[in-house]
Amino acid sequence: MGTNDDAPPIMEEYGCATCGLSLTAITSRDEVFFLHPGRNAEDHDPDPVPLAQLANWQPVCDFCSAPHPVATFTFENVDLAVSTDSADAQLHNFGNKWNACEACARLVEQRNPEGLTQRAHKRFLRKGHTINLQVLRSMHQALFTATPTTPVRQPIASVGSTTHRGNASGDDTAPAPEVRSLRPQMLPKVRDRLVRFWRSAGPAFLLDALARGHTYKVPGHVIPGAALDAPAAIVDHRNPEPLRQYAVLMANHAEDARIFWIDPDFTALAAHAARDLPDVRIEQVELPAPNGLLIWHTPIYQPTDPASGVVIPVIAAQWGPVPGGIWATFYTHAEWIMRGERLTETRMQNFREKVGWLIPISTGEGLRFGQPYAPASEETRLMLCSLIATWILTTQPDAEVTDEPADKATRRAYQRANRPAPLVRLVRLRRKQQPRRGTTDDTPTRVYTRRWWVKGFYREQPYGPGRALRRRTYVRPHIKGPDDAPLILNQQVHVLGNPRNQNEQ
Repeated sequence: MGTNDDAPPIMEEYGCATCGLSLTAITSRDEVFFLHPGRNAEDHDPDPVPLAQLANWQPVCDFCSAPHPVATFTFENVDLAVSTDSADAQLHNFGNKWNACEACARLVEQRNPEGLTQRAHKRFLRKGHTINLQVLRSMHQALFTATPTTPVRQPIASVGSTTHRGNASGDDTAPAPEVRSLRPQMLPKVRDRLVRFWRSAGPAFLLDALARGHTYKVPGHVIPGAALDAPAAIVDHRNPEPLRQYAVLMANHAEDARIFWIDPDFTALAAHAARDLPDVRIEQVELPAPNGLLIWHTPIYQPTDPASGVVIPVIAAQWGPVPGGIWATFYTHAEWIMRGERLTETRMQNFREKVGWLIPISTGEGLRFGQPYAPASEETRLMLCSLIATWILTTQPDAEVTDEPADKATRRAYQRANRPAPLVRLVRLRRKQQPRRGTTDDTPTRVYTRRWWVKGFYREQPYGPGRALRRRTYVRPHIKGPDDAPLILNQQVHVLGNPRNQNEQ
């Protein structure tokens, strides 16, 4: 970041070692501290590391926080003083290198600071973040006031490159495209491509990884000669045959799967509810379907790939029956394996035909009904808890479940193949309406301008004959506030399940 004569010099840019996002430096007198810009309080404190040393750096647009910036601009250094309740003003040190997505890059080239302000403000509100509009406007105007000549667009290094922001190299590799959420109407086509992947490209994809030294976990019963209740087995390049049997099983699970699409608010609730699960355990009654393909609107969890340091967005999960339980597999965007490559329209079409929209993160995990499971890593535990929490929530009355038909082209394709018309089960959060309070006589008016979560918890719910059976239900954090107000995920929601913070709520 840039420097200031009255503050300790900050010679280079910093990012957070925990999440990989760039940080903003704040100076006050002789102190320097960091924050995650344009966000509510994170579930972790900033852990500043120089960008040159940050393996998992995740660049975003410095104007609006959109992922996958395409250009960088060099402005004059801008230090914006922000008044506080204390005697000292905080000095926001923004530096002079600014990443930009394509939309913001065009606004920079048009010298349109107000356009940048309005775009950034709308994105922050849409994502439930809070930001001071006046501070945002002052910052953008100050950039152009300090830089009378329009800065020149420079290409930005792609994710995973050793070259960081503002340090252009000879590599002209295009960044990975911004991947948008999958629409419910297209999910039958997504499922069909997934079936095709497991029956064609999938085995070769896994066998190639085996040849490079990877090991995989497969259901024990697919091993030749194994018992039906055999535990999961590890295979490597010396024993590739079970992977072919595994691919057949995954194709069958996907083909028989009922499709679920989880809306943004429900996804956010499931992510928070996952942190309250005391153990990794499932009961058959908790499953919304014996076979399922579930797609979250936004990533439910984002682990870091240990080999490359790149964050992997978990956007989907598939499950199907194995003896005594289920086998669950998690997926990310198929474009993740093409990150940093230039994708023409023709190549993208060929890629869709061969791979589709989803690619497995691993071969999955086997869960037996009623038995606690001990995952090998914290990342696996959190992924499984996210899926289990989603299952539990979708079978409760708080879930609003409706069926959505596929798009017209997909319906016609199914009709030509004499297949029944496909449906997608949409899962939304049923909201408790909170009417605004109006003024009556001398009653003071209270108008809420936001919605927020109120903490939830799990309990064992009686059911069945004589209510003698038990199953877990989640008493969800209800949404308080008017239905048309923005949803705010504040710090108290982000730290649910952290015993150090239970007395602060």
